[in-house]
Order: sequence, then structure tokens, then C-alpha cells
Amino acid sequence: MFDDAELDQSIRLSILNLMVVLYDCGITEVHIGGVMRILGVSDSMAEKHDNERLVLDEEFVKYVEQINEPRPVDQRLH
Repeated sequence: MFDDAELDQSIRLSILNLMVVLYDCGITEVHIGGVMRILGVSDSMAEKHDNERLVLDEEFVKYVEQINEPRPVDQRLH
């Protein structure tokens, strides 16, 4: 079973992977409530974020490239 830290990391990775797939398909604006629903969040919780959007642009690409580079064990990216 996952502890909270492992669960948080797993969720972050799932969201990042989903956004990479969407970006690769040409989608450059992500509806946060929609992403939450895809990940299994209840509709009542996700609807609180229906007006929020995330832009997937060159900064997103740089971020993805950065997190795939080797880094010191004690360094964390947020």
C-alpha cells in the first residue's frame, strides 16, 4: 500500500504523463476540472476547478526536459 508521499508522487507523475500526451496530441490548453475527472476525482470536487486552465507551452516543454535530466539525489523539483 502507498503512504501519503508515495501516493502524492504517483498522482503527480500521472498528471504529468497525461499532460505530455495531451501536448504531443497538439493540445496546448488543459482544463483542470477535466483532468481531475480523467484521474477519477469526483464530479463535485472537480467542478470547483472547471474555470481553471493550464497552458502547455515552451515553458512546459523545458520543465519536462528538466525533470528528465539526472540531478543530485538531495535536489527536489516542485
